[in-house]
Amino acid sequence: MWTYHFKIDAVEAGKTIKELWEAWYLPQRIRGALRIHRTYQVNGQYVPTNYLLKQDDDLKIDFLADFFRTSDSQYQPNTACTVPIIFENDDLVIVDKPAGMKMHPHSPTEQDTLLHYLAGYFKVQQTTSAGTVARPYMIHRLDRETSGLVIVAKNPVVVPIMNRLLADKKIQRTYLAWVTGSVPARSGMMNEPIGIDERDERKRAVNGLAAQPAITNWYRVHAVYQNTLLRLKLDTGRMHQIRVHLAFHGHPIVGDSLYGDENVYPRMLLHAMSIGMIMPFSRQTHFVTGTLPKDFPNQLKL
Repeated sequence: MWTYHFKIDAVEAGKTIKELWEAWYLPQRIRGALRIHRTYQVNGQYVPTNYLLKQDDDLKIDFLADFFRTSDSQYQPNTACTVPIIFENDDLVIVDKPAGMKMHPHSPTEQDTLLHYLAGYFKVQQTTSAGTVARPYMIHRLDRETSGLVIVAKNPVVVPIMNRLLADKKIQRTYLAWVTGSVPARSGMMNEPIGIDERDERKRAVNGLAAQPAITNWYRVHAVYQNTLLRLKLDTGRMHQIRVHLAFHGHPIVGDSLYGDENVYPRMLLHAMSIGMIMPFSRQTHFVTGTLPKDFPNQLKL
């Protein structure tokens, strides 16, 4: 069980409980479960969801494991590696993933992933979230070869909220990428749909099988020796989206093992530089910016 206490402020006062839950982006199925199981109280008493909240009311909510599709985090703690924490609050962390590190395991025997290391960090720090032991829950992912910022929840309550914020484009992710070739335009948008590559199911392709809409906005930073540094923003989050779009337009990412030539540089030069997001429950906007890793050059000379 995960328990939250909220002190109703002047902004929230005047809303019904139902309206507040909707403003928090709580999914309908969870709102329904809270109502059916009556696992919430205002000032120590159960009230209907049409109750009009008043300033300084104390709203307590107990979220039961049955409310969630995935309530348990199965990642065994691994303290062999420390992952840099860029931002942390009671609900989530934003970490700076190194290039070459997997986000999550592909087999039960793998325990050298970002989520295992975060489980180890929470254990060592004795971290709690919503009144219980914090565990890592994946919100979104980065490819193994990609470095940079990624959001990880500390409890399952936050996961569906963040998923809805991602779907509604309330979370903005900005990347830097060195691409091959000189890009003459200052900015542009790539909007080709992306699906499974019918020749290789590991890969994705423009207009591939079961293609879905995909939008990537890009801005040229500078060009050096026939390679160009781009800043990119995602409107959607398809698998390998940036890599596929850039390769399709003739500018694969330097060092991309799947869509370019991995032999030209020791790593793929794609880095998740910043995240702008609305925080769960408080609904405050927060921007987090990381630093470039040492193996990501400011000036690329091949």
